[in-house]
Amino acid sequence: MNRVVTRYPLPVRFGATLVCVIFAAAIMRGAVSSGTIIVAFGALCLSVAVLAYRAEVDETEVRIRYFLFFTRRTLIRDITSLVEGRTLFLVAPTAKIPLWGLSLETRERLFQILPRRLQVMAPERSRRSDSAAAAIRKHQRGALFSGIAFLLTAALVIPFFKGNVWHEYWNSLGQYLLLLCLVFFIASVFEAGFTWVLWSSKREIDGIEHPTRR
Repeated sequence: MNRVVTRYPLPVRFGATLVCVIFAAAIMRGAVSSGTIIVAFGALCLSVAVLAYRAEVDETEVRIRYFLFFTRRTLIRDITSLVEGRTLFLVAPTAKIPLWGLSLETRERLFQILPRRLQVMAPERSRRSDSAAAAIRKHQRGALFSGIAFLLTAALVIPFFKGNVWHEYWNSLGQYLLLLCLVFFIASVFEAGFTWVLWSSKREIDGIEHPTRR
């Protein structure tokens, strides 16, 4: 049976794993604040969801695994149309199903599997290109700002470590600054990952619409 399987791109999955490793190392080093534990738990849940995500399409149904034990199924006969924008969406009467991380080859295989009766709904080329470029710029700015904030907070937290001048203020200020640093790091990893996803998709679509530019 023909089928297409896709997951989040490798940079996004690697970033999620790295975040979990950093939090685990921080917790194993000693006592941490309740705020750090809460953020670590939230980051763990988000990372597990990213790593567990798996979209599978065959000739009978679409299966989207959002979490380890939660899979949503939609019959192919219930899919009414496709929408091509920042990513590819399958539209059903009760759901709009995104398929992240589709490569050019995977898209071609997907179109071979899906029924030909489906209507492809897409904005005009110029509007679609402008929308994709705007989304890329938005996530680029997010990655840049969160990256700069991460570097600044990382530099500021160093004096609070043991043996440095402000270590006596670690419990009152330093540990919270470290928590903020980790939050900015998580944000920069995911913003960079989604920037890469959108840029890759736009490049492949532009290659189809304007083959002479490749």
